[in-house]
Amino acid sequence: MKASKGKRKSADELFAAEALRPDPEIDLGRAALLIAKKEYPGLDVDYYLRRLDEIASSIEDRLLTAQISRDSLKIIPIINEHLFDELSFRGSVENYYDPKNSFLNEVLDRRIGIPITLSVIYIEVARRLGLKMEGVGMPGHFLVRCQDIILDPFNKGRRLNETDCEQMLSGIYGEGTRLQPSFLRSVSKREILTRMLGNLKSIYISGGDNARALSIVNRTLLINPESLTELRDRGLINFALDRLTSALNDLEHYLERAPEGPEAEGVRQYLVRIKSRLATLN
Repeated sequence: MKASKGKRKSADELFAAEALRPDPEIDLGRAALLIAKKEYPGLDVDYYLRRLDEIASSIEDRLLTAQISRDSLKIIPIINEHLFDELSFRGSVENYYDPKNSFLNEVLDRRIGIPITLSVIYIEVARRLGLKMEGVGMPGHFLVRCQDIILDPFNKGRRLNETDCEQMLSGIYGEGTRLQPSFLRSVSKREILTRMLGNLKSIYISGGDNARALSIVNRTLLINPESLTELRDRGLINFALDRLTSALNDLEHYLERAPEGPEAEGVRQYLVRIKSRLATLN
């Protein structure tokens, strides 16, 4: 009698297994695609990784044919030309908050995305060419950095200086917004994945899709189990879904860990409402 096969891992388990590896070992492209696999259960992750391989291979062929050196200043324009001029990847302006813009498979298929998903593609293509790119977690608009060069994949890989970044911030948050050094720090792969999940959570909450928002928060807590913000948000989402016992547990746990936090009083008010509703059910 044949031994039974082990239970197939869920999309959440596959994502957590990749995202919880030591940061340098995380396959960012694979992890980003595993975020999408929960929404697209039949998604063939390896197929889309080969798509990234093919993009990089086309650029590699051009570098070899033109005998271009491995200098980043010479490679970056070739990456930009292939991604944005020939393949027509572009930033989504008309439907910025479409969830599809946050799923890497959709961005590769439609060639349209938001700053962070286009940045992941840029980072992954560059990595395949031997060029180290890092994510730059600027508030409101994700960027990438190669050495001291800051690039904006949402705007065709445009090179930015600090003045450009400050002007961009002012456009997002209002005139007078000042650029802080921390805004241009490089972020880890796990931070990139967390921000991708955060974008999806905000989109789903804004659209009233609390069930999907809850799924996103659960995945975020898999890789950031100490996040008080996510614990609080899960409690509030559970409350919105009328999952009162789960909401009670999450929000009480939040208060145990942050009894004097800035959100503590608001959380206490929610707990009063939850306990009152639970009492009517008993």
